[in-house]
This record gives sequence, structure tokens and C-alpha cells, in this order.
Amino acid sequence: MDEFKIILAPEAVKDFNSLDDHISRHILNALKVLEENPFPRGKLIKKLKGTQRNFYRLRVDKFRVFYMIEGKKVILLRVINKKDADRFIQKL
Repeated sequence: MDEFKIILAPEAVKDFNSLDDHISRHILNALKVLEENPFPRGKLIKKLKGTQRNFYRLRVDKFRVFYMIEGKKVILLRVINKKDADRFIQKL
């Protein structure tokens, strides 16, 4: 099966740089799932409703990884704390 390529938007790079090493490693491990299949299944990945484009959210502990899919690319938009997630979703 073809794997998806993960690309980080500049905001996602800033988010990663601000995270604790332990947390960023945990999130990177979770991202391996997106390389194989970034489409929603189970409770960890959810397609966001009410947005003009197809945005998705991956849940990793208290963090949320927001991304979109373009062809074989998974573009990470943000990696933010759960408490900031609603504010980000409203901006989409």
C-alpha cells in the first residue's frame, strides 16, 4: 500500500518546537498512523464538520493534531493543546 507523505505547515513546525521532547516524541509516534491511513477510523481520528475543506483531527493525549489531505500528502496544520483546539477550529 502506498504511504502518505507528512508535510508540516510553518505553524505546525512552531508548535512542535514549543513542545516538550517527551510529548513531541509521543506525537511523532502517533503520526506514523497517518502515513499508513489518514482517513477517519475509530475514536482517534475525526473529520471536522462545518468547514469548507476536509479537515481532520488526530487526538494524542491532551493534544490535537489538525491536518488536511491533498492527494498522497498529509499536511499538518497545527499541533495544539486540547484547550486551544476549539478556538482554532472556529478560525478554519
